Parts: sequence; structure tokens; C-alpha cells
Amino acid sequence: MVLPFSGRKDGLSLSEALPDRSLFILVAMMSFLAALTLTGATGARTLSARWAGGAAQLLTIQVSDPDQPAPQQVGAPTTTQQALQTRAQAVLAYLANLPEGTHTHQMSKEELAHLLTPWLGESNKTALPLPAVIEVRLPEGAEVPPTLEQTLNTRIPGTVVEHNAEWSSRLRALAASLLACAALALATVGGIATMITALATRTGLATRRDIIEILHGLGASDSYIAGRFAGRTGILALGGGLVGTILAIAPLVLLFRMAAPFAVSSLQSTAATMPDWRTLPSMLPTDLLISLIALPFAAAFIGWATTQTMVRLWLRRLP
Repeated sequence: MVLPFSGRKDGLSLSEALPDRSLFILVAMMSFLAALTLTGATGARTLSARWAGGAAQLLTIQVSDPDQPAPQQVGAPTTTQQALQTRAQAVLAYLANLPEGTHTHQMSKEELAHLLTPWLGESNKTALPLPAVIEVRLPEGAEVPPTLEQTLNTRIPGTVVEHNAEWSSRLRALAASLLACAALALATVGGIATMITALATRTGLATRRDIIEILHGLGASDSYIAGRFAGRTGILALGGGLVGTILAIAPLVLLFRMAAPFAVSSLQSTAATMPDWRTLPSMLPTDLLISLIALPFAAAFIGWATTQTMVRLWLRRLP
């Protein structure tokens, strides 16, 4: 493998001192891993934020024997419409008193069958009595009435209210742990890249020790020598970062396409469907695209800064 810039000659013969092939490949591998880590962290944060935000405002209400007549309240005036209400209709009527902007949706038999298929198979063919399932999404900032479950059980016995707010804190904790793991992985990748660059620079310095001592004795400044080494290392790291990032694009797009259905709210879609390849680029988070673009330049900076530090420290030890 001969890089387009490997044949350039200078007074230090850096094309021979710094092994361009090994450094280029190793930086490309590190960039590939960093790109995957960034994508995993971004995807986990996006999905967790969407799910946690939805879970905090979402209630699930189960009504047993939904088609049976609703019990009448003792001592309360009863209209003809109320007398003909089923248990599910009575619950929906009470939920209409929730804060304005509340979205209430009773799952149809087809939706419920699709939801229970993994556990019951074709649930529309089962003889088990299935409850009615009502999804309630409160508006942003609204709180669940503390007496909601008690009131519904008093009016319609056997009604179960499941609060999903607990899942919100769990998902936030999960997102925080995933982001911490991603940060640790990125720090590890950056540390490995720094060590690889430092070892390559040290090898190059040892290889050209005699020439560097002569040039340094003739008046070549530390900045000149360090700049020569750092410039070449930075170019190698930039090229490796570009190749690693480009190679990571294919698996990243595939992973985002597979994860896209999980970002859809259950109120928007009852079936997970894969997005079209043509619409996929518009779904990629902007911060991820910016991070991927900046990744090769971050690799180049790590290579440049590490080499500058190593060469300057090495030159100070010269007699």
C-alpha cells in the first residue's frame, strides 16, 4: 500500500522514518470504532429521550368485560344514554374530563390481536376473554389525577390503571449509563490512538536520530523539527480517519434503518415498518452527522498534538 503523499521527500526523510502503512491502517480502525460508538450513543440517546418523554405522559387502562353494561351509580340521576353505556364506554366518558389536549384511544380488536400475537399467537381465534385497552396520553406538563384509579374502580369495578412514569426514570437511567459507556469507549479509542501515534513518533525519532542531531546542531529549531513530524503524522491520521469514517457509513445506515421503527410512537403506528432507503438520510440526527464529519479532523488533531509533544520532549533531552 503506497499512499499518495508517502513519496514526498524532505530533509528528515520522514517517508522512511514514519511507517505510513501501519499508522494509516490503525488510525482507520480506530476511527471506524469511534464512528460506531458515536452512532450507538446517539441512537440510544434519541430513542431513550423519545420513549422516556412519551412514557411520562402515557397511561394504559384495562377494562375487564368491556361489552357488559356499566353499573349505575346509586343515588345518581341516570339518563337514557348512560343506561345504555358499556363498561368501556363509561370509562371513556369519564376520561373526557381529563385536561384539555389529552389524547384517548381505545385499541381495536385488530390492534389488540396484533399486540398479543407474540404471546397468544392468533389471539383473534382464542376463547380467552380479553379486556379493553385504552391508551391515554396527557399533554406536556399535565399530571395524572391522583384519584383517577380509585375513581374508575369505584365507578367501573375491575378497571386497572398502569402508570408508565416509572419507566421514564428507568429509561433516563439507561440512557445515562449508555452515554457513560460510549464516553468511556471514545476515551479508550482516543487513548489507544494517542499511544499508537506516540510509539510511531518515537520509532521515527530513533530511526533519524543522527540526522536530527546534525540539523539541530546546525541551528534547526525545535518548532521546525516538531512541525515536520507533526505535519506528516497529522496527514496520515486525517487520511486514516476519513477512510475509517467512510467505511463505517454502510453499517451505520443499516443500523439506523433497523432501529427506525422503534422510534415510532405506538399511537402513530401499530406495526413496525422499515423506512424507505431514500428517506433514511433525512432521519439521521444532525449532531451525529456533525460528529462524523468532525471525526477525521479530531484524529488528525490527536496525531498532530501527540507528535508535537513527543518530539519537543525528545529534543529537550539532546545534549
